[in-house]
Amino acid sequence: MQGEMTGFPSIDKPWLKYYSEEAIHAPLPECTVYEMLWENNKDHLDDVAINFFHRRFTYKQLFDGIERAAKAFSALGVTEGDIVLISTVNTPETVFAFYALNRLGAIANMVDPRTSVSGLHDYIVEAGVTVILTIDQACPSMIKATKGTSIEKIIRISPADSMPFFTKVIYQTKNKIKIDDKDSVSWEAFERMGASVCPKYAPYKKDTCCVIAHTGGTTGLPKGVMLSNDNFNAVMHAYQYTGITFERQHKYFNYLPPFIMYGLCLGIHITLCYGLEVVLYPKYDAVDFPKQFMKYRPNHFSASADHLKYLSADRRLQKKNLSYLITAGMGGDMLDQKLEMSVNQYLLNHGCKFEVIKGYGMTELSATAILSSPKANAVGSAGIPLVHNIVKIMDTENHTELSYNETGELWVSGPSVMLGYYQKPEETDSIISVDESGVRWVHTGDLGYMSEDGLLFIEGRIRRIYVTSYEGQPAKIFPMLVEKVLRQSPEIRECSVVGRKQKNSDFYEVVAFIVRDEKYENAVDIKNLKDLCAESLPVYMIPVEFRFINALPHTPIGKIDFRAL
Repeated sequence: MQGEMTGFPSIDKPWLKYYSEEAIHAPLPECTVYEMLWENNKDHLDDVAINFFHRRFTYKQLFDGIERAAKAFSALGVTEGDIVLISTVNTPETVFAFYALNRLGAIANMVDPRTSVSGLHDYIVEAGVTVILTIDQACPSMIKATKGTSIEKIIRISPADSMPFFTKVIYQTKNKIKIDDKDSVSWEAFERMGASVCPKYAPYKKDTCCVIAHTGGTTGLPKGVMLSNDNFNAVMHAYQYTGITFERQHKYFNYLPPFIMYGLCLGIHITLCYGLEVVLYPKYDAVDFPKQFMKYRPNHFSASADHLKYLSADRRLQKKNLSYLITAGMGGDMLDQKLEMSVNQYLLNHGCKFEVIKGYGMTELSATAILSSPKANAVGSAGIPLVHNIVKIMDTENHTELSYNETGELWVSGPSVMLGYYQKPEETDSIISVDESGVRWVHTGDLGYMSEDGLLFIEGRIRRIYVTSYEGQPAKIFPMLVEKVLRQSPEIRECSVVGRKQKNSDFYEVVAFIVRDEKYENAVDIKNLKDLCAESLPVYMIPVEFRFINALPHTPIGKIDFRAL
């Protein structure tokens, strides 16, 4: 960074001081995601690519599996531009299918298998899908969802398909699912269909959709996000400059589901492109995480706040040396500062060299857009923009750029910005703006500020801002500010704040949901909490009610469920 500071982050780019000149000027890759995977691993085919319940697949076996799947999809008539719905969990077959469709130039429409029958039906109709890949447990719902649609073939996979023999027997004993073969075909039968087929592989084309992902819908209706090969590869390319030491055959534990981009882009594509041994785990379970962590002893993982909490509290790990752990990554909701400091101390005490690595992203930005690193990390921050990304903080009312340490809406531009929402141009235009230089900016809907060091701090979502009346004038309530104050109390382990409409009014009042710290489980002094709020908050932000609950509700992917509260 050269020259005098202007006071505007998007111009000064203070985060670039953490990157080398080589990183700043490095050209972005121009290839498909499959080609990137191949180029990075073609000389290391004997390395382990996937570890599935301790059954290991080499990179050669990975590429063989991709080719068999590509032949089979081709036998079903899948060609360039076709959309195939994938509604599965982490299995080797899911990985084979994703890259196989990419080779053909087809689009993987990634859908949560827990989606309702009506929701699945809508996804099928919306995209004109004719072929579906789904998990055995979701197959009955999927069959119902296809009634009256254009579906020609349902392919079902099971975690048992690639499990070691004894693990497979146990799984099949516990999960007896009867599905008529006339309604779907097994993965084995699907692969046989392509035995004698010669597929037509599609060449790379810039800004061509390869994935449709779906937004979480935590603050609005889910939308299909169109992502390109360039989007995925740009994020993968940027990770080499973050200071996170991914080395070939490091072990990465991935239980992040493939239908969220955090799981597909980071947990599968990035890790495989760097030649890691990726432990695929099909169940997203924070309580079970410490047990699996001990079993696989990974060098890297990415988690939610709940996973870190259970890991650091697990008694079986209290006297273990965890020096093999390099990256304890965290995404999704921002990490509570009290928990972050506690986990950092835990990692230090157990031989880990690095603190928790936090990030910020969204589906519209191909998952990660901001990431902390060993050189750029501070408690409460999300880190710095990836090397080719640019950030600016905008005033929410007059849409002018703010300076350092001023809170506004976070806008992000860069090579990972989505192509747009599938068949929703108006919604696309509402979240993406193009400036006079032709740069596309995503309006994230999140509030935050940037320090002079280039570190980003997230303050909450705009949609979580509530309006109340104070002394006859409208006033804004910022839930994360209230939560930040409440978390200072030793009596509180977790908390979340929501707005409730005042009686016979369009204005809101504050309700705080609190999970007590174990030491104060039977008695929390509400007066102390109100006094604490009064010291730091305006009157209209002090909660009118404190509700004590055993645990905060979460969405299926681990974010706090504000709607439920």
